[in-house]
Amino acid sequence: MHARAIDDAQVRLLDLRQDEVQDTTLAGVALSASLVSTVVCPPLVLPLFVGGLAMGVLGVRAIWRRWDLVDRLADDRDAYSIPQVREYAARDACMKRRRQYAALTRSWAESPDTALAGLRDQLDALARELEDATLALDPSAALACRRLLTDPTVSPLFDDVDDVDELRSRIARIRAGFRPAAGRS
Repeated sequence: MHARAIDDAQVRLLDLRQDEVQDTTLAGVALSASLVSTVVCPPLVLPLFVGGLAMGVLGVRAIWRRWDLVDRLADDRDAYSIPQVREYAARDACMKRRRQYAALTRSWAESPDTALAGLRDQLDALARELEDATLALDPSAALACRRLLTDPTVSPLFDDVDDVDELRSRIARIRAGFRPAAGRS
């Protein structure tokens, strides 16, 4: 991703955030006004209510589009210069999520799938590293770990594991994202 594309993505994220706030606020105002109009001016209840619902739908649409854009950008390492993308990926690097991923990794390691038998050592090592609080995990590696363990659209674990080398390579890239935690030698 080049600098212009990153700038464009950041502007788009800000626009979507602004749309979220405006649309959901307007929806709340319109729905509140429809409630007040039941007493003040009953003929306005239905138009205000429908308008509030429509604005609410547009607000939810803006929320979804912003989340989707951040999720797609998180796959590009260059996009981590955008604070929203960095924060999104950093959630996967916290110890709580890492412990969940370690449990998932162990369940994959214990799978009866014969193709995974040759990867049990790597999966076990990944699980141990995920649980090790003395190691920090790079947010992009944490996101790659989540996608490997939970996303059937991109993870070879959910298909019949035909390409063991690809799986081994993904595990190695995730494990390369570990560093000694700050304040530790």
